[in-house]
Amino acid sequence: MKTELIAKLEELLTKDAGEVANEVRALQKEYQKFWTLEFEKAKLAYVEGGGKAKEFEYPKQEEDIAFESLSEKFSKLKKENEAKQVAEQSKNLSIRQEIVSKIKDLSKLSDNVGVAIKMLQGLQTQWKETGAVSSHKYKDVQAEYSKAIEDFYYNLKIYRDLQEHDLKRNFENKTELIEKLKAVININNIKEAERLIKIYRNEWEEIGPVPNEKWEATKQSYKTALDDVYSKIKTHYNGLEEKKENNLKSKLVLIEKAKEIIASMENAGIKKWNDGTDQIIALQAEWKGAGRTTEKDNEKIWAEFRGICDSFFEKKKEFFATMNEKFAAARKFKNDLITKAEALQTSTDWQKTGLALIKLQDEWKKYPGNGDKEEPHLFQKFRKACNTFFDAKKAHFEGVDASFEDNLKVKEEILSKLNTYNESIGREELRAIAAEWNNAGMVPMKDKKRINEAFYAKLDELYDKMNINKEEKATLQFKTKIERMAGSENGFDLLRKESEFLKKISDEINNNIRTYDNNLGFFKHSKGSPLMKEFENKIELEKAKLAELKIKRDLVSEELNKIRETTKSNA
Repeated sequence: MKTELIAKLEELLTKDAGEVANEVRALQKEYQKFWTLEFEKAKLAYVEGGGKAKEFEYPKQEEDIAFESLSEKFSKLKKENEAKQVAEQSKNLSIRQEIVSKIKDLSKLSDNVGVAIKMLQGLQTQWKETGAVSSHKYKDVQAEYSKAIEDFYYNLKIYRDLQEHDLKRNFENKTELIEKLKAVININNIKEAERLIKIYRNEWEEIGPVPNEKWEATKQSYKTALDDVYSKIKTHYNGLEEKKENNLKSKLVLIEKAKEIIASMENAGIKKWNDGTDQIIALQAEWKGAGRTTEKDNEKIWAEFRGICDSFFEKKKEFFATMNEKFAAARKFKNDLITKAEALQTSTDWQKTGLALIKLQDEWKKYPGNGDKEEPHLFQKFRKACNTFFDAKKAHFEGVDASFEDNLKVKEEILSKLNTYNESIGREELRAIAAEWNNAGMVPMKDKKRINEAFYAKLDELYDKMNINKEEKATLQFKTKIERMAGSENGFDLLRKESEFLKKISDEINNNIRTYDNNLGFFKHSKGSPLMKEFENKIELEKAKLAELKIKRDLVSEELNKIRETTKSNA
């Protein structure tokens, strides 16, 4: 880019410095913008590398030196061109002043009017062919020229008929020119209006005199038309400045909005970062449509807005870099879970495999997707493996349930018979009914909970009404409890937890017995000690509790074994 700008500047140096001055200034601004971008980028890299911004130095590149050299050469050429132009304008001014002086001399001629007119025409031609003068001298010398021409025609009093005709024609031309000036006010293109005014002013000065009696009115009409157009131009430029001020206010509001968006990104997630991106892009679009501001503020606020936007996208880049690391770790973990699930999907160990897959599903939930684009694909594979197993399990038990319909009918009859008994029923008869119930086999899953709860509730009710000792009643009711557990949908888990609980209680009792035994050691030489008797009683009590727990643990183990055997036979 720099090389292209240097080449363009070198090409412009081969042309007239005055004609290409605007193009050179545009190149210099473009080069400065490009250099500023390089400077900011190098400075940012220096700061990110650990340097301090105030210590940053940015040496000039070969292209910078070359461009500066060409710019200095242009400045020199421009000064030379301006000096030449000033000299040329000064020379042209002297020529024009000499022409005015000669015209004034012509107006004094009275003996040969024809020669005077011919000489005047020659001077007028010379005037038109003479180059431009400085703008601040042009008005005065042009006024002197016009006055000299007018004096010539009025003072010589020649060719009155021709003069009257010329005066009339000049009046018509100036009247027509005034109408053209009035029409300029309807032109919306201000640059075109300015161009036309310059042309019409030159034409006005070149048109000869008008009749004296019409001169003041014509001149006033011309001045009024000219003032009206200049008023419109001035209003236009004032409006542009006002619009630029409003644009500046609008852009300052956009800057504040961009700052608020960045501030709101603290601890933001993926969705908020994506929403913030849409908001920043929308602000950038608004910025482009807001128009230019005042020259002194335009570059400054653009640099600030651009810096804020760049800061947002840098923070977004850092955020997603961190998220990608987390995604990678989560993907690896989930791919491991998928591998495990796929290895289990064809298993027919319904109880064990079902629990294993549920555990894998719980592990999966510990790593939510949080916007990872791979998450839907991974979850689809994982769900497919799980569904393959659970669909097969469902189909299996639906087939099994169909074979349990006869068992359900048997248990419905047993329950109906049990509901006819009252407290007069004997223990052995209740045990026989319970055994008959257990021997009736499995029932469909949809009826399992309902019929078991009804049966065991009635069983508990009858046990409560029996005249039996506390221990036996507790054993019977505990057996009813575990049988109810076994009949539940998650019977295996409930029984396993009950077994673990009973073991924990047994371990605590054994610890108590060991403690009491140790304490008895202190009284082995003190036969008949009250404290020794107390510890012996405690040991006996704990052993009695241990015996009760053993009965319960055996009952639980028995039910667990039944479930295991049933699961194996169904497989």
